Amino acid sequence: MRYYSTAPSSSCREPSSSPSFSSLPDEIAANCLARVSKSQYRSISSVSKGFHSLLSSPEIYAARSQIGATEPRLYLCCESLRTATRCYSWYNLMSLDDDITKKGDAFISVDGAEIEMKTELRLVPVKDSSFQLRARSKEANLAVGSEIYQIGGINKQGKRSRSVCVLDCRSHTQRRAPRMRVARECAKACLLDGSIYVMGGTRKCESWGEVFDLKSQTWKKELLPSPTGDGFDCKFQLLVLGAKIYVITEHNNKYAYDPKQGRWLLLEMGFTGLEWILETCGVWCVLDNLVFKEFSDDLFWYDVSCEKWVIVEGLEALCDTKFCCCYRMIQLVNYGGKLVIVWLVTPQPVLRRNKPPVIPEEKTCFAVIRLEKRLTSSGLAISGEIERLSFSLVHGSYTPLTCLSVLL
Repeated sequence: MRYYSTAPSSSCREPSSSPSFSSLPDEIAANCLARVSKSQYRSISSVSKGFHSLLSSPEIYAARSQIGATEPRLYLCCESLRTATRCYSWYNLMSLDDDITKKGDAFISVDGAEIEMKTELRLVPVKDSSFQLRARSKEANLAVGSEIYQIGGINKQGKRSRSVCVLDCRSHTQRRAPRMRVARECAKACLLDGSIYVMGGTRKCESWGEVFDLKSQTWKKELLPSPTGDGFDCKFQLLVLGAKIYVITEHNNKYAYDPKQGRWLLLEMGFTGLEWILETCGVWCVLDNLVFKEFSDDLFWYDVSCEKWVIVEGLEALCDTKFCCCYRMIQLVNYGGKLVIVWLVTPQPVLRRNKPPVIPEEKTCFAVIRLEKRLTSSGLAISGEIERLSFSLVHGSYTPLTCLSVLL
């Protein structure tokens, strides 16, 4: 930013230097820097200590939120393989929009088009001061704005936990939230109208679910009973569509919870085939009030109008990006309106004559998919386009478990 003097020049006047950007009040400087992509913050922070302090302060995130300049960032929860006991930690995946590689980019051909693949993304351990922030086994993880809520799980004594920890992804600090009323493991959690709904993880039918108000940071006194009236310990999935919460069970039963009415409804008709999301060999997510699921190298979406799963067009060659080797799907993630597919690739060993086989390194792969809707004579159609392919080398030290998208 430059300032120009309107006073007449004089040959005898000492030349004056223009005020620097750092001379601006912090509030104005934060408002200016909030309009810059967060992918540039690393470079800007290296300019001076003042910039580094401002770009890591709560003020810059408040300014970004106020002007609607937040950007999605991916966080990966991994199981460490370095110790004898299981250890779960969070990693910050460098932005899929950041150009952090120094080795040059690679390209693969998909349907005759060259798709850019970054040679490597870095997984940065999320640390608070000098120690790495941990996660618990069998806990429910939910992204809420710039924070990740870690709910329940197994404590150090091997029992169900009532604990709730909140990871602030802006400052990479962790705080305790009010404990749940009921201890839970392997619970499901979802967000609706400013409240977190936690369900399952206990066999007590009268306390099957509970609600956490984000604004007041309190758990509501009224517990949610099981929709079936019994222990309800069967396999189920929880999803939000519109203004209701839906529970889909492995027994092909479907229930809807209306927060306004405060009661469960058994859906005797509709949503036929939605129980497919319970399949263990695929992953799913809700994006733009639609359910998407990956299965057998294809991406599907659920058409409520005809109660059928339909293939997302334009991604027929997605299988080619998996390198024709063993892979395990991790998650589908709503990445700021785009879809990110996360999977773990395990390349086949390279056999050598009279020598030990070469074991290639595993890779955690990320595909950013831009989705496009269009109306046809037969109804709604959705096509996808691969915008970016990236990977991070696993280096044999961890196994990716959960991927979440937060807004920073």
